[in-house]
Amino acid sequence: MDGQQTMERYLDKTMYENNEQQKETVNGRMRSVRIGCSYEDTSITLGFPVQEWQANRGGMMHGGMICTAFDITAAAIARFCAGENYAPTISLDVKYIRPVQIGDQLIVTAKATAAGKRITQIVCEARSKNTGKLAATAATVYMNVDTTKEKR
Repeated sequence: MDGQQTMERYLDKTMYENNEQQKETVNGRMRSVRIGCSYEDTSITLGFPVQEWQANRGGMMHGGMICTAFDITAAAIARFCAGENYAPTISLDVKYIRPVQIGDQLIVTAKATAAGKRITQIVCEARSKNTGKLAATAATVYMNVDTTKEKR
């Protein structure tokens, strides 16, 4: 099996875990959909239907939900890069550019820019599916924790 096929299988497993096994958590409630992945680019793209419960007082997708979509997508690529290790978030810096309407879909792409033994750095973009316009960007850092050595 080549790297692309490995990543695709990994992404299918991740989507099942998020949407079925964790359906009562925020990951499951976000109802992410698989858009695609690229082993060559070390990237994953997920879609997030913008739902009523995610609205802010202005009737747009709440910034915290955009941040959550970034974290779900970036964590997926961080875990892929970490292999069997646990990959907790160290930092997540979001820049909001424009609002996203309820009923739209937020399309998030996360790309690993550096994947080392202990740290994975990822950049993200979020776009409106309806308009194609950039809604937000993020820079994230994840730690690769060897669960066999650190017993976590």
